[in-house]
Amino acid sequence: MGSDNFNLASILRDHAASRPDHPALEMSGLVLSYHQVWQRVAELAAALGDQGVNAGDRVALALKEHPDHLLLHFAIAGLGAVLLPVDHRWSTAEKLGVCSAMNARLLVIEPDGETLEGLPAWRLQAGAELPGATLDPVPAGDRPWLISLSSGTTGRPKGALVTHREMYERFINQWVTLGFNATDRFLGVTPLYFGAGRSFGMCFLSAGASVILDPPPHQPQDLVASINNSRASVVFLVPTLMRRLLPMAADQQPLLPGLRRLVSSGEPLYPEEAAEIQQKLNRNLIAYYASSEGGGISILQPEEFDTYSDTVGRPGFRLRVEIVDADDQPLGIGETGRLRYAGPGVARRFLDEDGQETESGGWFYPGDLAAIDERGFVQLRGREKDVIIRGGVNVYPAEIEKLLSSRDDVRESAVVGRSSKERGEEIIAYVEADADALTERELLDFCRQRLAPYKVPSQIHVLASLPRAGSGKIDKKALGAGTA
Repeated sequence: MGSDNFNLASILRDHAASRPDHPALEMSGLVLSYHQVWQRVAELAAALGDQGVNAGDRVALALKEHPDHLLLHFAIAGLGAVLLPVDHRWSTAEKLGVCSAMNARLLVIEPDGETLEGLPAWRLQAGAELPGATLDPVPAGDRPWLISLSSGTTGRPKGALVTHREMYERFINQWVTLGFNATDRFLGVTPLYFGAGRSFGMCFLSAGASVILDPPPHQPQDLVASINNSRASVVFLVPTLMRRLLPMAADQQPLLPGLRRLVSSGEPLYPEEAAEIQQKLNRNLIAYYASSEGGGISILQPEEFDTYSDTVGRPGFRLRVEIVDADDQPLGIGETGRLRYAGPGVARRFLDEDGQETESGGWFYPGDLAAIDERGFVQLRGREKDVIIRGGVNVYPAEIEKLLSSRDDVRESAVVGRSSKERGEEIIAYVEADADALTERELLDFCRQRLAPYKVPSQIHVLASLPRAGSGKIDKKALGAGTA
């Protein structure tokens, strides 16, 4: 098949022909076969066409979690249009800023969703009957299919233009390196707006597997019941969710015994907690280091945690990972520098803050500092923007966070830099712990015994909970303002 003749939607069409009765998509008792899924994709595509959507048009989805939301990804692809993910929880200004900058042609919203001035909107009633239709996916292999946003939702957003072929190559990467296949039952507990929810949901449908949607929020006990009762073989959980499940585990029995793959992504796991997760939740833990714009980067397999748990694994299938200096010159083994990667699934075209298209040259820089050892394992050193320059010396927050989080009485930690007239920047640490049982002085003494003097934080604040972004990650922007 020629690259330009390919269309992501054609994968579902082929599954509908080869395995029509196989369960494809489930939610709250509703089970759709691949025949039914393809029929619904065709109906949704026709409805988009009735709204004036043509090939190349950008369609913003501001929807909640339901089967039609996921299937619209394929309907948009089938038309040769371009998907613009929008979080339905954003404010009016946030939605307007993204849709305007990215030149959206149509906004798809819930029946009670908010419209935006100057932008046509289609109110979609999830699951409502639509006129029967057929769909012949347009040739679109090297054409953009997705705008993957890479900056804030207000002001001047920007993003990667991911083609049909690049997205398919990302699926291949996941099938090969994460071991997903057509026999799996994937439980999706992440919002479809987020890169992981979108990518994994589409990946498993493209593999011919079964996808079960169980949208958040989840109480820990309900999440465990959902995973076990759904007979899921694969689930993706951010580390924050895994940490909330650990106290529920019994000493002898793993909490999630039926999983063939327990995928963690979004932030690195510390070695001690990775060992605890494998012991108490499921042995088949996989750490997946990825970015929404560029796709998967590296994978740490279950059997590698014992030896390489301080890394994020080795590069995925057909990926090149390099560590370079400020002038893009490759660095040696063990040297810390900017991480970049290239491969068939990595986006090459980007939209800048003005919506103008630029070329990347094939390399994508996720903004991380890292080093690679002699066996090819990647060790993250911190975010490029997070580097703290204290008295002219570079300090990497990840090292201090790893130390603080190694304590049993600290749930999580975050380290940020604050401007300082005396030293340029000072190191400020925050830990999530019981303030009645842990003091700043105790933590500072702990750091002084284990860190070089220039790495010891100036202040350590004990909080009942750390601020978080919508994805569940710690919101360092909320911690980093001010002057030390």
